[in-house]
Amino acid sequence: MLAWFNQIAPSTKGAVLLVSGISVFGFSDNLTLLVSDQVGVGQFHFSRSLIAIFMVIAIGRIFGLGVWPKNWKPVLARTVFIVTSMLLYFSVLPMMPIAEAGAGLFTSPIFVLVFSAVLFREKIGWRRIMAVAIGSAGVLLVLKPGGDGFTIYHLMPVMAGACYAIGSIITYRFCQEESPLAILMAFLIGIGTCGALVTSGLTAFPVSPEWVDEAPFLFSPWQSVNLVFWGWMAAIALGASIALSLMTRAYQLTKTSYAAIYEYAYVISAGFFGWAFWGITPGAISVVGIALIIIAGVIIVQAQQKTASD
Repeated sequence: MLAWFNQIAPSTKGAVLLVSGISVFGFSDNLTLLVSDQVGVGQFHFSRSLIAIFMVIAIGRIFGLGVWPKNWKPVLARTVFIVTSMLLYFSVLPMMPIAEAGAGLFTSPIFVLVFSAVLFREKIGWRRIMAVAIGSAGVLLVLKPGGDGFTIYHLMPVMAGACYAIGSIITYRFCQEESPLAILMAFLIGIGTCGALVTSGLTAFPVSPEWVDEAPFLFSPWQSVNLVFWGWMAAIALGASIALSLMTRAYQLTKTSYAAIYEYAYVISAGFFGWAFWGITPGAISVVGIALIIIAGVIIVQAQQKTASD
């Protein structure tokens, strides 16, 4: 298996690593619901990072891999956007089916296309313009703005997708020489620190009880926890560390706009484990919206491959 993997093209390696990592994420993210009623999102990220950092250090020592970035500026820029993305995304997981939240997050290929065109002057043909329109329609079907169940929080996964897209572009363009463990370490320190600061702020300056009742995972202060909590956090941290390492390496090997399509495996993985663990399934309209977002991503990749071959 390893020999086969070493012989395949970098783009194929990236696809294999990305699908593997994103599928692990779909599993571990569903475990978040086991602890989301005990702590807030800030304490969740702090606790997960605390465990994952020790895991990364141990892996680095065992395999002789560096865990600190060589060039801090691009890694720090990437960390800011990915941390923002994950804070936005995880904040709403208890509020909506994970498959729907994942569809919002993985509008990132659409944002990758737009940002690549605006920031790096990549050409956009009619196929990709059509893909943006289809994907946008899919987002509207998933979010259902104006519907009874729609709140401002439902926009947060899409905002997370925009931030994730910028972070992915930075990873490919400026972080190819960095160790995946070093990039992961920077992310863990960043999101753990932000989690601690957010929770400390909410503890010192609590929001109104109405806000906490509406979104407890988003606004909860520091909470006391037990050993069972730490056991689940260890499992979640292990899954996240494996997933992020695989995905980071994938984006180092493959152009972001080509690799991004494989991230849609998350919607399948998160939806499957959400159904298997919790019996949660998206509504029919949301399923149509998710399908449109995936179709948009497929069109984007096919158009880019055609452009590259011309």
